[in-house]
Amino acid sequence: MRVGVVGFGNMGSAFAEGLSGKIGKEKVLVFDTDPAKRDLAVEMGFPVASDLMFLVRESDLILLAVKPKDVKGVLEAIREDLEGRILGSVAAGVDTGTLKELSGTDRLVRLMPNINVKVRKGAIAITFGQGLSEKERTEVLDLFSACGNLYILPENLFDAFTALAGSGPAFVMVFIDALAMAGVREGLSYDRSLSIVLDTVLGTADLLKSLGGNPSEWVTRVTSPGGTTVEGIKVLEERGFRGTVMECVARTSEKARRLKA
Repeated sequence: MRVGVVGFGNMGSAFAEGLSGKIGKEKVLVFDTDPAKRDLAVEMGFPVASDLMFLVRESDLILLAVKPKDVKGVLEAIREDLEGRILGSVAAGVDTGTLKELSGTDRLVRLMPNINVKVRKGAIAITFGQGLSEKERTEVLDLFSACGNLYILPENLFDAFTALAGSGPAFVMVFIDALAMAGVREGLSYDRSLSIVLDTVLGTADLLKSLGGNPSEWVTRVTSPGGTTVEGIKVLEERGFRGTVMECVARTSEKARRLKA
C-alpha cells in the first residue's frame, strides 16, 4: 500500500517514520506547503510530491496530518480525485461525519494518536467509515500498528481517549518531573534523579504489562506493613491524589467536547 502524508509537522513526520518501517520510505510520499518541511522530508529520505494532486494520484491511502482548520481546504482541493482511495485523518476534533461531508467518500479512517507515535510507542484510537471492506480494515490496522498500539473505539469515546492518552503524556511528564525533583530534595542531582525515575516508571509499566493484574494489587505487594512505602501512600491518599488525577482527566475530556461545539 502506498501512503501519501499531507502535512509534515510533528504528527505527519512521526507517522511517516512509523509507516516507513512497515512499507519502506519509497512508499511514503509527502506533501507540505512549507518549503522548510519539504526540505526536512527530503533530508529524512522521503519522496516529496511537487503538488497535492500528484500525491493523491500516486497514493492508495491519503493521511491528513494538517491542522483542523486546514482540513476543509485540503479536502475541497482533492475531493474529485479520491475515488477508490482510502482517506485517513489525524486532525483533532474532525469526526467521520464531517470528513464524509467534505470529501464525498465514506472510505474513511479516523485516528487519534498521542505524541508517543514519535518513538513508535503511540496509543492510537481508530475508527472506520462504512465504505471499507473487512480486508481493507485489516490491512489498515496492520499498517498503522507500526506506529504504536491501536484501540478500535466508537467516536463517542474519542474525547475520553483524547483526555487519557492524548493529554496523558503531559500529565505523566508532570509526575515524572515532580518525582525527579523529590530526588533533588533528598540530595541527588537532577540528572541522576531523572534517570532513576525513568528507569522506575518504564520498569513498572513493563512489569504491569508483562505480568498483568490490577495496579492496586501490586501496590499491596510493594507496600510492607509498617514500612517506608506506606508512609508515602498515606500522603498521596490524604492529598487526594487519585481523585485529583480523575478530575484532571474529566476536565480535559470536557474541554475536548467544548472545543468541538
